[in-house]
Amino acid sequence: MVDTTIFKPFFTTFISNFVWTPQTLPFTSEEIIALDKDLSVYEQVFLNPDIEKNLVSKNELLASFAISKAEDSQLSLQEAQDVYNLILSDPNYDFIREKLKAKKKLTNKDYDELEFFNILKTFRNINQEPFTIDDLTPLKIRRLHINLTQGLDIFKDYLSDFTVYKSGIWRDNDLIRVGSYVPAPHAEIEKAVIELIAWLKENQTITAVAAFHTALYGLHPFNNGNKRICRILEHILLRSLNINSKNLYSTSYYYHQQKARYYKYLLFSLERKNLNHFVAFVQEALVLSIIDVVKTSLEAKRLEFIKRQDLVGQMALVLKPLIKRSEVQFKNLARITRGKIARQTLVTYLARAVNQGILHRRETGRVTYYGLNFEAPEIETLQKWLAFANERLAFIPDNIKLS
Repeated sequence: MVDTTIFKPFFTTFISNFVWTPQTLPFTSEEIIALDKDLSVYEQVFLNPDIEKNLVSKNELLASFAISKAEDSQLSLQEAQDVYNLILSDPNYDFIREKLKAKKKLTNKDYDELEFFNILKTFRNINQEPFTIDDLTPLKIRRLHINLTQGLDIFKDYLSDFTVYKSGIWRDNDLIRVGSYVPAPHAEIEKAVIELIAWLKENQTITAVAAFHTALYGLHPFNNGNKRICRILEHILLRSLNINSKNLYSTSYYYHQQKARYYKYLLFSLERKNLNHFVAFVQEALVLSIIDVVKTSLEAKRLEFIKRQDLVGQMALVLKPLIKRSEVQFKNLARITRGKIARQTLVTYLARAVNQGILHRRETGRVTYYGLNFEAPEIETLQKWLAFANERLAFIPDNIKLS
């Protein structure tokens, strides 16, 4: 029989209304730690150094991009890449000041670029100079908010319906709503943050960090920028528990990929004052982000395998869908290549690839599948880890499940 004992982890402030039943969550902290340690062993033994370097820089960009998209940024990934390149060349360049000096009007695109600039710069700095849960204080949270929102309030004079940030200052009003959810009274925020930090220091686990994220957002401690502060804190607090020590993955990018479900479970937790809904989603994001590292490594090796082959014509186009999938049905290959090559040419290319030993062909009834004739340690690792995740999760995205 499942233990459904209900806990109230907080006692004295607004967050004392929140409940949870950690014993019903899909994973324990120990299981996630074990999976992360397995990833560290895999990284040490099998991960190509070039792939690892690419994963770290890619994670830095994509995690920051994902955090900005949580705030409804209209910035494209290419535009984010341009800002990333700017920071790499000159992290102190003040492009907003330069535009104002030129007497140009600030636009929404300028706002999105500065918001992303702040996020990326903060993300880089905090990874280079991390702090532990024991170092966490209300002042440190407020300083993080200053770094994340620096200079943004200038846009109140240029953009309509702009919510000011008041960088580093606790929310000073009770006007904020998240859907139908009413956050903590502003007068209680500082006291509640102190209680929340004290509880986390007494409960230094992955699950507790996820609960901290949920409860802090439930307080809504700042006038604006709360999702940013919660995601940045979650990232660094997990790393303080020796999770993701090489910075190879980020829950924030998973949140971006599953944006509708992210908001769904966050609102469930807030409106029902039940931490479990969002904490379980954080656990899902962690486990599948760890698995995604191995998936990304496998994809890089599949690409290299294809590049080594003796290909003619547009065979590379035909083989490309097999980089991200273990097998692809013929009808899906025909759909993907429709308008690019003739169907008979596709059939010819596939037959040639099978004869060359590049592909294997598998028939099940009237359905034909093709896959790369390629072996790598990632394949067995992925199968094992996906089986573990599939036992606990009701949902695994196709881009991970079918890899």
